Amino acid sequence: MDMKVNKRQGQLLNETIAQWQQLQLIDTQQAQQLRQSYRIISFDWKLLAVYSFWVAIACFILSVILLVADDYLMALMSRLINTPASVLTIISTLIAGGFFFLGVKRRQRYPEKTVSNEAMFFFGVLITAVASGFLSHTAMAQNWRESLFILIPTITYLIIGVQLRSVLVWLFALFGVGLWVLTETSYLAPNHYLFWGMNIPLRLTVIGALIIGLSALLKHNPRLLYLQEATLFIGLLYFFNALWMLTIFGNYDSLSTWSHIKQIELWGWSVAMIFLTLGAILYGIKYNNPLVRAFGIIFLLLCLYSRYFEFFWGTLHKALFFAILALSFWWIGSRAEKLWQLGNKH
Repeated sequence: MDMKVNKRQGQLLNETIAQWQQLQLIDTQQAQQLRQSYRIISFDWKLLAVYSFWVAIACFILSVILLVADDYLMALMSRLINTPASVLTIISTLIAGGFFFLGVKRRQRYPEKTVSNEAMFFFGVLITAVASGFLSHTAMAQNWRESLFILIPTITYLIIGVQLRSVLVWLFALFGVGLWVLTETSYLAPNHYLFWGMNIPLRLTVIGALIIGLSALLKHNPRLLYLQEATLFIGLLYFFNALWMLTIFGNYDSLSTWSHIKQIELWGWSVAMIFLTLGAILYGIKYNNPLVRAFGIIFLLLCLYSRYFEFFWGTLHKALFFAILALSFWWIGSRAEKLWQLGNKH
């Protein structure tokens, strides 16, 4: 059976085969056989399936929200309120387990339908969070910390994500880890804001760095290798978003303190972000990691544009600012091109 690839992948394969043929690593017959081993598809149906299922899930959630506004449903909800929270916890837990069970059965029956199978797991994730919400209203949980009701579903997602080999459930587990750490450290902080001298953005940066480190460890574990890229994505998302917030808010303990400082006092965070994003770009180019490279490019531009609005919006003409940016990136591109040509000569 021919391998199906999209246009971008097909172009890369064609260029690679042509280069091998030019270097006489393969002959004309072998090149023709390689080209016949794959077929370029004109439309990425898998990507459409992914977007369609996400839209379907979003529409389902929206329909639930709209139904809440209905008088009949409101009357039904009022009757449910009289149901003990413990009973609702058990019911929602069973429903969540049912969704995970159906997802497993569906995957066994239709292993090729990865998108719809993961969508089934999403509903299990959603109802698990609802079950934790009901648990918080039970009599036995009245004195528990709020962070525990985030930790319980997070641990559930971690276990289920690994056991069911579900990247989607694992992603929600990593989101839950970040939310739990922030909630728990805010509770332990003396003023509910600074923990070990770190405000929320700085703590998020540390969380992101730790998750990136976890992704590096997963590389060396064949059983969990399928989770490596998703873990790296969440780590980079935490790290660079939090770092960008630090360039705006700094590591201050309150908004009132921050409102009295000048943005120029935060230049250190901006310099750190520029160096880290440039480092991510170089790392992504050197090791052919498009995910790290993309994060570096996006957040480098975001950092530069943010600094423009902070420092130069009222003083430097917009055309001049972007002209300076264009010249600087042109210089970087020219230097990179020269280095690339030198590398090809050896």
